[in-house]
Amino acid sequence: MDFIKTIKTAYNSIYVYKENNKLFVFKPSKSIEKEILANKLAKILGIKTVETEPFEIDGMKGIKMDFKTKEKILTYYKNNLNKYQIKELKRIIFFDMWIGNKDRHTANIFINRHLICFDHENIFNEGKARRFIKLDLGRRLRKDFVDIIEKVIGKKLSAKQVLMKLGFNENDFPKIDKKAVEMVVKDRKILDFLCSRTDFNKLEF
Repeated sequence: MDFIKTIKTAYNSIYVYKENNKLFVFKPSKSIEKEILANKLAKILGIKTVETEPFEIDGMKGIKMDFKTKEKILTYYKNNLNKYQIKELKRIIFFDMWIGNKDRHTANIFINRHLICFDHENIFNEGKARRFIKLDLGRRLRKDFVDIIEKVIGKKLSAKQVLMKLGFNENDFPKIDKKAVEMVVKDRKILDFLCSRTDFNKLEF
């Protein structure tokens, strides 16, 4: 196994290695279980993620991910998203609201034909729905995202009411299969948290 390079991100560093002529990324993490569980939850909503597995290098624990060579980070993608990619972005926004992910931004989404998200260390946070949509992500959804958000801040609206103003429609809202969630979530506290956030009519924006 050979060390190739370090990639600095906004909040931490990840490391690229080569093993058996294949590149992989090692990300140190104190929340390995969250990373792996989030990937399983993402599959319930049909969201593409970077596959992860527990890994340890020189006594440092973290996760191992495939190194993406054909995909770009969404931050540096200059083209407009097409209608299928917008649909995928909407689903990622729902996902992050649902799991309480306060660290989603365009730097932890890959793009090729599809959007592929990664980095799910900071999840299961309580709070209003708007805490979980970063501005750079919202601008990818709509150019007037900030204007719309400014008009609704301070009003007592549900996540669904605001998302409808942002161009979502009834068919966009996922019906989360609670039985499927129970299959992958064994912690009762986490299960109760997720079940409490499945109704976007009740989730305050």
